[in-house]
Amino acid sequence: MATASDLIGQTPKGSFIQKLETGEFRVCDGDQHCHLTSSLYKAEEIIREMELGYSYPYATHFRNVVQ
Repeated sequence: MATASDLIGQTPKGSFIQKLETGEFRVCDGDQHCHLTSSLYKAEEIIREMELGYSYPYATHFRNVVQ
């Protein structure tokens, strides 16, 4: 778990963004599945994908196929 001094943010679901000493960002979900990235913007995207379960725009382009 991240310490308060390096914690960027934490969601109600237990996901968090932590800044590492190397300058990278660790993004973990509540089950401790983690990703590393060098960009805070990308860290925010990753946490959003983990919380919602998909990444825009891909999930919005699914269509029902009528045969």
